[in-house]
Amino acid sequence: MKKIIFILFTIYSTLSYAQKEAYIPLYILDTNTVDGKQFTWSKTAQSPNFVLIWGDEVGLDPTKATIPDLVFNPQNILDTMESIFQVFKDLGFAKDDAGTNLSKYKIPIMMLNTFGPNGAVGWAFGGDVDGVIGAFWAHPLAMKSGHVAAHELVHSLQAQAVIDARNQNSLGPVWNNAGIFWETHANFMRNIIYPQDATTWGMDLYGMESWGQWKNTYENYHLLFALMEEDGIASINDLWTKSYSYEYPIEAYKRIKNLSQQALNDKMFRYARRMATLDFPTNKLGQYLRKNRAENLMYYLPSVQTTYTILTKDSMESTHYSVPYELAPEEYGYNIIPIYPDEDSCAVIIKFKGHKEANAYAGWRYGFVSSLSDGNISSFSPIYDMAESTIDFSLQPNDSQMYLVVQGSPTEITTDPDHDTWKGFPKQYRFPYEITIIGGVPEGHQEPSAFRSHLKSNGHLHTNGGGWIENSAQVANTVYVGPHAMVLGNANITGNVRIENTAFVKDAVLSEKAMVKDNAMVLGGEIKGNATISGQAFVENDIVYDDALVDMRARVSNYRLHGNIHVGGDVIVYNNTGDCDNGTYYRMTNYYQDNLLECDNRTELHPDNADVNDKIISFTNAQMASKCNCTNYPACLNLTAYNTTSIDKEISCYPIPANDKITIDVKDVFPNGGTYTLYNGVGTMLNSNKYPSSIFQLDMSQMASGTYMLKLSDVKNTVYKKIEVVK
Repeated sequence: MKKIIFILFTIYSTLSYAQKEAYIPLYILDTNTVDGKQFTWSKTAQSPNFVLIWGDEVGLDPTKATIPDLVFNPQNILDTMESIFQVFKDLGFAKDDAGTNLSKYKIPIMMLNTFGPNGAVGWAFGGDVDGVIGAFWAHPLAMKSGHVAAHELVHSLQAQAVIDARNQNSLGPVWNNAGIFWETHANFMRNIIYPQDATTWGMDLYGMESWGQWKNTYENYHLLFALMEEDGIASINDLWTKSYSYEYPIEAYKRIKNLSQQALNDKMFRYARRMATLDFPTNKLGQYLRKNRAENLMYYLPSVQTTYTILTKDSMESTHYSVPYELAPEEYGYNIIPIYPDEDSCAVIIKFKGHKEANAYAGWRYGFVSSLSDGNISSFSPIYDMAESTIDFSLQPNDSQMYLVVQGSPTEITTDPDHDTWKGFPKQYRFPYEITIIGGVPEGHQEPSAFRSHLKSNGHLHTNGGGWIENSAQVANTVYVGPHAMVLGNANITGNVRIENTAFVKDAVLSEKAMVKDNAMVLGGEIKGNATISGQAFVENDIVYDDALVDMRARVSNYRLHGNIHVGGDVIVYNNTGDCDNGTYYRMTNYYQDNLLECDNRTELHPDNADVNDKIISFTNAQMASKCNCTNYPACLNLTAYNTTSIDKEISCYPIPANDKITIDVKDVFPNGGTYTLYNGVGTMLNSNKYPSSIFQLDMSQMASGTYMLKLSDVKNTVYKKIEVVK
């Protein structure tokens, strides 16, 4: 036995580069495995940090492999991997400090499909081998460039963090309950090197949902970029070495950074408002993201449907809108609402009123964003967090677009204790709200000719309703197509079908009394009988008839739905085939198990459908009436925007205007202290901290002349005070 160990040690020592040894996985050293039987040192290649291993299928020289898809150049791959490794090392994530396994061993890369059909096959995946060293496996085609390799290397380094850091500090495994964070982080790190790979479709489809939910496993890394912009990359690295095994990532971030809930909510909103214009300057990431969103809005119809939230207008009051209940943002989800100002308006004035009765955690952050014609940020408004407030914003001469961004900001983190992101719509807290808009209109309510105009070419207005019809579609005169609705492609629509609001139909056959309304989308398939597609449902290549209803955020493909079935919530059905004619289903099916709908006659009261949120009652037009308009603007805003309760008068700030120091006297409003946050005139947080007593001072000596906003809060109250600084 000692002799064998000595021989292996001699081989490793002879073939090692620099200080690291080539680690060969035990399953490859095992001659009883398919891959192990093929292992020889002549089918390996090494660099300072990696050892590449392949099988007999490509011979001793893979550059001359007889199967074209398996041809690869080992040296090119190793050169690319060393370059990527160095970036990750510079970023502080590849840590090969003395004493770590990463300082002792080279990372093995096994070339998939080169060991024959009975050996390891696949595209690419990463982890560790033998609990000793991070490793990954990849098909030769996946290694043609560094894009896939960078993602998989991150997985190996994530595993290395467990081996070298977590195990040493008795922290144990990481993200056992939130494995999707492994993929989020891997794409985040890859996109630092390859920003052109970053996409927006994932967040544009699911931005209103709780961050970290499973449907957006790979494409929700934008939050990490926002945190990196503010805190640096170390704050992201810390999530791997300082989190608890069963901690929700946002919860871990809050604890590690020692943030109050108020400060966390503000930080999360600063991320959400970046998403309006994709404001990520590092490595020109925002430039690539804006290009990707523009392409998606032209060619990827699900993004057309969901990128911007379409509010519902009150039938009796043209300025009163509400967020559809299914689109109300969940915990740290958000709505992006483009606002189109009236040309003759003094400003856009919005009264916001949130439904506090929805749940015990209801809270919001909201504010305006404006952008230039190239998509770059022009300005932000202050961050607002009151359940009821009146706010205003105006575009500057060079501004191109205005957005209202609203985020669900809970009074405490509410994600399920086991952080099961499979539970979906009925089990997630939502934060509904309503707004009154003076001086502008929101997305979906502008002039019909301007709505989704980029999709309107080679078509005409329908005689019954005025909606847009592409000339390739056939739509009978008996069909109603509303002014903001669209019919494209080779759709064939007859009978008394109604397509209303901002609904969208392409390449589908609709007949009889079928209805598509709200912001629903139908692509292909057949809808007939009394079937209704509504809400923000997405129906693709389905056959839907009888009294079937698909609504809310349901997404169903390749299914037959009939009878009295109701599919709602955020159900997603990906199956190739399926058939159901009964029951109500709000809970999403499990993507990885490819489940069918249960089709078991369940009702809205079934435990899977039971909503954790309470019913809300829409606000009346009298409740939503705005006291502010262009007649009394802007004096009205000084009275209403920030002072919504009598307690504001009990707090004094002096001297105003300030020059050096300012004293804040909170008296009895915050007897146990609280948190203050100071913002500049465009809403950027300058500092935030806790204060222990009823009187404290802020140093304004380094502040330029201008208007600042001071937010004071504890667990019960939030107060805003304007501070004028004059030098």
